Amino acid sequence: MTNLSPAKELRAAAALLRDKATAAIHEGRTTWTTDHTLGSRSPVVVDDPEQPSVLIETYAARLERVNSYLALVGPATGLTLADWLDEHARILAAATQYDPDSSLARHAHAVARQILGGTQ
Repeated sequence: MTNLSPAKELRAAAALLRDKATAAIHEGRTTWTTDHTLGSRSPVVVDDPEQPSVLIETYAARLERVNSYLALVGPATGLTLADWLDEHARILAAATQYDPDSSLARHAHAVARQILGGTQ
């Protein structure tokens, strides 16, 4: 749990996620995909199958599900999620009443806490 106000918590998580997602982008490539290396056919995640600049390799075929997950939540997803957190913070800051028990609030803050907790 953070000591930040609800809107500040959302903004802090959005800023951290945006920073990390942006740092993971190379040559403007925001989407990742799964592939295999040419020689060993090891499963990999790449930002471009033809000329990868990002290549994340797992050493066991059984870990291909990990690669699928990493490709799914690559930089594009991180940037979109950061935008969603910022938008929720904007709505929260403009609201005259705030229900922290609403489904949207609970989920937004759960995501923010996971992001912020991952830095400790």
